[in-house]
Amino acid sequence: NITTTNNTNNDICSPTHVYKAAISIGFNPYYKNESKTVEPHLIAPPEDPHRHVSSCGETLFNDMYGAEIRLSIVGYMRPELPFEGLEKLKDAIKGDIVETERLCD
Repeated sequence: NITTTNNTNNDICSPTHVYKAAISIGFNPYYKNESKTVEPHLIAPPEDPHRHVSSCGETLFNDMYGAEIRLSIVGYMRPELPFEGLEKLKDAIKGDIVETERLCD
């Protein structure tokens, strides 16, 4: 789960908002990052207007770079993997989002 704070970016940064999140922690082999990153993919409730109509129902928010957030990591899904192409990476992320939502229900 993720709790957002610091209401500088948009209304979702209210301390009262708690979202499920699929979180990538690592070096992102596809992009060959040299620094470890933490990338939470927020999952809003199905009725939330930020929820996107797609195969995984990902949540589309405005740019949140610089926003302060709190993460509660409650499980582990899979290791970091190299992907053959951006589409395979995107498909894996969408699958992670679907699985995270199922596990958090």
